[in-house]
Amino acid sequence: MLLSTLLFVMLVIMAGSCVQSALGFGTTMITMGFLPLIMDYGKAMGLSIIMVTVSTLYISVKYRKSIQWGVMLPFLIPTAIITGIVNFLSAKVSSDIMYLLLGIMFVAVSIFFFVFSSRIRIEPTPASGAVLGVICGICYGLFASGGPTAALYLLPATKDKKEYLATIQAFLCVNNLTILFISFFLGRLDMADLPMVGAGLIAMFAGTLLGLVIHDRIPSSIFGKVIYAFVGIGGVWIIVSHLL
Repeated sequence: MLLSTLLFVMLVIMAGSCVQSALGFGTTMITMGFLPLIMDYGKAMGLSIIMVTVSTLYISVKYRKSIQWGVMLPFLIPTAIITGIVNFLSAKVSSDIMYLLLGIMFVAVSIFFFVFSSRIRIEPTPASGAVLGVICGICYGLFASGGPTAALYLLPATKDKKEYLATIQAFLCVNNLTILFISFFLGRLDMADLPMVGAGLIAMFAGTLLGLVIHDRIPSSIFGKVIYAFVGIGGVWIIVSHLL
């Protein structure tokens, strides 16, 4: 592999990991926007999932006492099931139209929550968890990008940004492990990629530590607005990248 290519991969992973640990999600939104430019889509997804799995595992352990399992479980169970099914089937299904619709949905939902977030309180019930869990599972399975949907459920369901960060990282870690297992099973990542994985892990840890510092400095009063704005930006990026 060319050194310039390796440095590009490391820069993308570092940027994605920084956003992930600062806002609770974002790694795959960034990596899957850039890595497919230089490698096969399946390889890019596999590499992205390895990076985000290690990152979410680290943060989950670090903030394990703040994880709200009662909030997460009604959402986690349907998401994990749908993620596994859709990710396994997505190897044979074209998802161009779904990808564009995903971007449109993110923009619309972010605008709605940005405007009305102060009036919205999502209760972690089996009903709400099942509905949003199915949507999140589809997004995760097709695009390895379930973070925005998870944020829209978990942010208003947790009481502060520390609980939110701990809970969403634990949630994402479980689903990332599901996708990682399927990626290896489907041959989306093999032993030839180990040098890239090693370099990516170095970049991932650097980005994660930087992101945690940024997370601590974001005022709680505007944290929710920052999350919803980033979901919208991610949606715009998905639409633009798809059209281009």
